[in-house]
Amino acid sequence: MARSRFVWHVFAGFCAMVAAGSVGCFWLASVQLAWLADASQLQRVADMATGLTAIFPTRADALDPTAFADATRRMVGGMRARMDLLAPDGTVLATSAPGGVVGERSATADALVEEARAGRIARSSRYDATAGKRILVVAAPVGPAGQPAGIIRVTADTIDSDAELSRSLRWLLLGFLAWAAAALAVGLAVANRLARPVADLSLAAARLADGDTSAPIPVAESAELSALADAIASLREQLVERGLTIGRQGTQQEAVLGSMIEGVLAIDARQRVVGINRAAAELLAVDSDRAIRRPLQEVVRNPDLRRFALRAIDCREPVEDDLLLRGVRDRTIRLRGTALRDLSGEGGAVIVLNDVTAMERLENIRRDFVANVSHELKTPIASIKGFVETLLDGAADDPVDQRRFLEIIARQADRLASIIEDLLALSRIEQSEGTGNLPREAVRMADLLSAVTVDCLPRAGDRSIQLDVSCDPHIESEVNAPLLEQALINLVDNAIKYSDPGRTVWITVGVETAATDRAPAVVITVRDEGCGIDAEHLPRLFERFYRVDKARSRKLGGTGLGLSIVKHIVQAHGGTVAVESQPGVGSTFTIRLP
Repeated sequence: MARSRFVWHVFAGFCAMVAAGSVGCFWLASVQLAWLADASQLQRVADMATGLTAIFPTRADALDPTAFADATRRMVGGMRARMDLLAPDGTVLATSAPGGVVGERSATADALVEEARAGRIARSSRYDATAGKRILVVAAPVGPAGQPAGIIRVTADTIDSDAELSRSLRWLLLGFLAWAAAALAVGLAVANRLARPVADLSLAAARLADGDTSAPIPVAESAELSALADAIASLREQLVERGLTIGRQGTQQEAVLGSMIEGVLAIDARQRVVGINRAAAELLAVDSDRAIRRPLQEVVRNPDLRRFALRAIDCREPVEDDLLLRGVRDRTIRLRGTALRDLSGEGGAVIVLNDVTAMERLENIRRDFVANVSHELKTPIASIKGFVETLLDGAADDPVDQRRFLEIIARQADRLASIIEDLLALSRIEQSEGTGNLPREAVRMADLLSAVTVDCLPRAGDRSIQLDVSCDPHIESEVNAPLLEQALINLVDNAIKYSDPGRTVWITVGVETAATDRAPAVVITVRDEGCGIDAEHLPRLFERFYRVDKARSRKLGGTGLGLSIVKHIVQAHGGTVAVESQPGVGSTFTIRLP
């Protein structure tokens, strides 16, 4: 609804006051002026009547009606008046009006005649509706009171005086209108002056509402507006302080949400996205800026997430569920939703997303590790127990069976000891990897490869496999020599085991030149011409107890921990290990050390 300005409110009140004052004053002035004009005319007529009584004799026998008529006709002249000489009983004896009737008696004049007979000057004023004029009548006694010789009656109308009064009232009205116009002009100026500080305060408040806290607050002269200006200034200070507080809180909240590993997604009651942090945007593969204020089903086309959002909005208690996101690599997301309620009852929900893919993978690895350890330990223990029971049942009496069974027990004990030793070695390496205090020293890589070759050469000779070593004698690196030697021995030993007799195993060491995003590295490769490994096994090849061919691995005496030990030794040095393999061609293991 349109609202009028403050200046017009003030000016309208001032106009009403001026109008009411002008009308009232004009009415009072016109009434008083009319009364004064009427009284003046009546007094003039009374003066004419009393003047005539002084001219004519006071005895009845001395009154001459003819002389009165002649004299009064000369006196009246062009005046709009009539003079009558009445007998004490009210009968007209003479008149100044041409054609006037003598001897008549007016019944309406009895009251005036009675008052004049009593010795008083009688006055009367009446309005003649027929003629449209006022009639003034004055009766004055001639002679002593109580017994006057006659009565002089003067009758006059007020046509001339009314015309003069009308002209005076018109001039008076023009004067009042001029005064009212001047007063209204002054009132408009005063209203503008009163409204100006209010408009200035309103403009300052509007700029403050728009966020312009630097807008000056005008100083008002009146106490009320000054108090209002002080209140607006105080409000500005509070808004500035609250704005800074909200800004700090927003920055802190944005920093907290941005640094969270968990994704946070906020939606309203209509499932429109009202907030999303960087982690959630990355998990859901969406653009956080474009997702705001858009429906959730448009941002993430996943019906399971939409159903969970509906549950989170409707349920009073927090809800949890798992979400499977399909893609190049399937991911499992743990969802936790909490409903929000605001004062209007609309509300929404906050959904926390946690990528538990790695945790589930580690849990699966842990379960596999426990199962594998149990199985690996169970097999030699069961074998040892079985042959011991066989010996106890009487096989010990046969020297041939006794020796054969004891040799089997010794091999299973050695295998059990080997598994335990590998587990302990792996635990020690992991501790060094976690603490980062692995002792290192500068080692010539050629000397390290010589030690590896000396250790593996007998096994290679048993299988007629040639070891080809290539290394620049000047290459050195800060490493833990015993651990790195163990890792290389494991790789070379595997290459020997899984290569056919008469093949070659290549061991090379070189320096990889520095790239723009990577420092120089020492690269060690172990390549064989063995049976190779299928691509499906490569991602899990370095897991504990993972075997590509379980039967052959156990037959060759492997514990299933060798490659896992290699990986952790390399990671303890801050390096990486990778494998490339092709079935029927061979495998290449590559170690990069900084």
